[in-house]
Amino acid sequence: MPVVEGSDLVLLQRRRQQVRNICILAHVDHGKTTLADSLVASNGIISQRMAGKLRYLDNRADEQERGITMKSSSISLYYQEPEESAGNPDYLINLIDSPGHVDFSSEVSTAVRLCDGAIVVVDVVEGVGPQTRACLKQVYEEQLKPVLVLNKLDRLILEKQMDPLDAYFHLTQVLEQVNAVLGSIFASDILAKEDITKKDNYESALEEVDDSELYFTPTSGNVIFCSAYDGWAFSVRDFAAMYAKRLEMNRKDLEQVLWGDFYYNSKKKEALPGAQEKAKKPMFVQFVLENIWSLYDIIAIRKDKDKLPGIAEKLGLKLAARDLRLTDPKLQIKAVLGQWLPIDRSVLHMVVEHVPPPHKISEERAQRLLYPANVDLSSLPPETLKLKESFTSCDASSSNVIAFVSKMTPVHISHLPQNRPKRLTDEEVQQRRDEVRRRIEERKLQTEQTELEKISQGVEQLSTQVEVSKTEEEPKPEEGESNEFVFIAFARVFSGTLKRGMELFNLSPKHDPRQPTHRKEEEAPYASRVTIGDLYMFMGGELQLLDEVPAGNIVGIGGLESHIVKTATLSSSLDCTSFSELSIMATPILRVAIEPVQPQDMPKLVKGLKLLNQADACVQVSVAPTGEHVITTLGEVHVEKCVHDLEQSYAKIKVNVSKPIVSFRETIVPAATVDMVNEAIVKTAEDKDVSKKIAVQQTLNKLGTLKVLAVPLPAEAVELLEKHSEFFKELAAIPRNQVLSEKWTTLLASIKVKLIAALQDLQLFGLSNLTAEELVNRIWALGPRNCGTNILLNLTDYEQPDFWSSHAKSSDTDIRSKTDPRKDFNSSLVNGFQLTSVAGPLCEEPMQGVCFAVLEWSIQSDGEDLNARGPFSGQVLTAAKEVCRQAFQNQPQRLVTPMYSCNIVVNAEMLGKMYAVIGRRHGKILSGDLTQGSGNFAVTCLLPVIESFNFAQEMRKQTSGLACPQLMFSHWEVIDIDPFWLPTTEEELMHFGEKADSANRAKVYMDSVRRRKGLFVDEQVVEHAEKQRTLSKNK
Repeated sequence: MPVVEGSDLVLLQRRRQQVRNICILAHVDHGKTTLADSLVASNGIISQRMAGKLRYLDNRADEQERGITMKSSSISLYYQEPEESAGNPDYLINLIDSPGHVDFSSEVSTAVRLCDGAIVVVDVVEGVGPQTRACLKQVYEEQLKPVLVLNKLDRLILEKQMDPLDAYFHLTQVLEQVNAVLGSIFASDILAKEDITKKDNYESALEEVDDSELYFTPTSGNVIFCSAYDGWAFSVRDFAAMYAKRLEMNRKDLEQVLWGDFYYNSKKKEALPGAQEKAKKPMFVQFVLENIWSLYDIIAIRKDKDKLPGIAEKLGLKLAARDLRLTDPKLQIKAVLGQWLPIDRSVLHMVVEHVPPPHKISEERAQRLLYPANVDLSSLPPETLKLKESFTSCDASSSNVIAFVSKMTPVHISHLPQNRPKRLTDEEVQQRRDEVRRRIEERKLQTEQTELEKISQGVEQLSTQVEVSKTEEEPKPEEGESNEFVFIAFARVFSGTLKRGMELFNLSPKHDPRQPTHRKEEEAPYASRVTIGDLYMFMGGELQLLDEVPAGNIVGIGGLESHIVKTATLSSSLDCTSFSELSIMATPILRVAIEPVQPQDMPKLVKGLKLLNQADACVQVSVAPTGEHVITTLGEVHVEKCVHDLEQSYAKIKVNVSKPIVSFRETIVPAATVDMVNEAIVKTAEDKDVSKKIAVQQTLNKLGTLKVLAVPLPAEAVELLEKHSEFFKELAAIPRNQVLSEKWTTLLASIKVKLIAALQDLQLFGLSNLTAEELVNRIWALGPRNCGTNILLNLTDYEQPDFWSSHAKSSDTDIRSKTDPRKDFNSSLVNGFQLTSVAGPLCEEPMQGVCFAVLEWSIQSDGEDLNARGPFSGQVLTAAKEVCRQAFQNQPQRLVTPMYSCNIVVNAEMLGKMYAVIGRRHGKILSGDLTQGSGNFAVTCLLPVIESFNFAQEMRKQTSGLACPQLMFSHWEVIDIDPFWLPTTEEELMHFGEKADSANRAKVYMDSVRRRKGLFVDEQVVEHAEKQRTLSKNK
């Protein structure tokens, strides 16, 4: 296809019916960028022969080196439907290629938000990978229309050497796997929304919903079979069109039976069901796969060149003499099959058919994007609700301009279209020729002049050159100060038309049109005016200038780098809400401290970190309390990319990277029943005495007394509080007297019901006779930061503020007795608990799953001055902090470590070596299943995050590069070893030795954190030191 002019694409942008926004999603190495290459080649941007090798959209040097995509990049493509299809044959496809590696999953989120549909690519040999599941989940959550591409069919032929029938059964299994993942995501979503408060309803919510549109089936046209590297693809529709006349069947009917358990009866000239039962070949094998297999057999396996012209003639292809002379069979396959079953035609036709145009956005998706999930729609002003109409209609002529920026993408100044050297016109070329001729004639005249004149002229020229060089040197310092990179906002226009120089409001996430002040321009605290700079169309690594962009298109916006850090909502009206935040698939957990090699380069590093924070959607840049500059990333590859960007592009200085900083948590567990060698522990009456576990603390002036018992929370309660931590965080930020929306009130009620069920197992050693419901009503606070997994429980006679309904009351004092002197110090006690829960005694890490039951709180205020030894509120805070620490230390303490879930695909020979690497790093194998149709094992294991550094490197080294792990944060797990344990019983001493030389894992981890934080570490460097005596000299 010829190169498409940019002006044609700009014209198509105005026809919203002919625009499609689509992203390519898949697991790492399943062929996304290769597929994108084939689609880019269809527009003549790159050669068909280079498609798959060039990886055009991977335009970073490290992407090309590693062979993986690290950022999402967009390109606009032109597609023309074949002549037989009626209607509008021209389409503009805005295609976004996204990374598949788990460390760059945030880039997938930025791509998904801007699109209406997604091409999900699955490698037919490897099947569904963990990232495929994550992508499908995100597509479902963002309510995009997915289409499926089953890639790498050539591997089934050449690598796995399957025959067509086996390949057909393998394909059905892969398709089933994908649909099973979709079904489980759908089912879990429906069941989560199910109303469990209706007691008389015994029917499952799944019985009422319709999932017929959900799944991928080749007969409905949303599945394509392809080999992106070999440049061919087909859908059932393509072969139905080829065979309809020959088989004397209607094309539509043939589409329905070409995939599935149908065989062709040549006598009756019809398709009949039951191919497997009657041991007949399914039609898909007979008419589709056998043809492709025979072509591969002739070209790639037998290398029979003489048959090629005959095959080309039968298929109606025109092969050039150059194609027939090719020696590489892969290139011959590309030439023949690429012409017969062009990949761009099949894939782009499927996109046009199944992905909705921008103005057909579903009501649900519009509501999800525009209105925050926790807001009651009836509480929004009518102007805000009206915006939904212009949003769903995607009207370019609307006065309401709404755009969403999903990320800021860095572009080198030299790559901007206005800075690129322009192509000369014919007139300019002619002018330059005339100028050269004129100069040659002048030189001839000059040679005729005298020697003196030449010398004087030379002196004049030297002086003018010096002046010119001076003027050129002057602006250089300014250039050094200005950045080499500009940030282009990667955005989509959802309503109205975006024009250069237009003034819009930049709405931050806290902007809320329900507040009257937020809708007044002068008073709006979370909105600022921004002026739109240059507008660009993304063309892979290049940009093309635009004057205006109508609704429904993806666009690059310049001039916003000083206003937007990562994401933003741009609107012409303050009535618009801030878009819901991007759903991030993975949690950033790997933290490293960064410092410059040369201390004087610190300002450059700070400036570079600011740029990095803006350029990377998922990195979090912060300054630790110790003064270190810390970046939080998703994994080792992500850290390497961030450090490379800092050193090469943003700061341009050498930096030192610390060992990764891993967060731990601290908890307590029930008393052990067996010791370290699995011998039963015999408990004495003294051990069973609960009073030993209760911590008692008086305030400094001895007038206040606190008694606290720390008990472990049941696992269900911890899970529940962890799941809803964001909700409690937002709840704590709401002013006391503000009434909650109906949605939040019902959520709070459902959490309370679940918490009552979870606290049935709470062990209070007979110190309280309260039921679980009464205990939940007596919850005083959550910690740390009012949203953690630790509970402060009130078992005293004091009436604490009601945790569950305080937002419905006018103030705290309505709940409590006016005469109680303790009410003035309520916040001091709660803050003491918060301070303890945020930094525990083991290594000052946050606590998890601890319930602090306050058994007694008394103040003796009989005429004595409470503030005798400093403010009494401060004394209460200190006492509360100390008593909680003591209560925690009176129980068996444990460290809680974050765990990675690790997925590895490895062949059978390397299985033992891989298990050895995991074993050395204290990993746990969860499953190791043989993948059907291949000799590979898919192994899933858990690995402590602190043990994961250089894990991928060691794994590749030990398995000769045949195993590549994918690490993703999974959960927190208790390390079941007491950090202070020492062998005491006879059996333990026999097993572990006197000093327990086999290192206590929990103590090693605890000491490493304490050492990093500069806390006291209990270690003896040298024991029983003796001077070394060398025998030979001792004469």
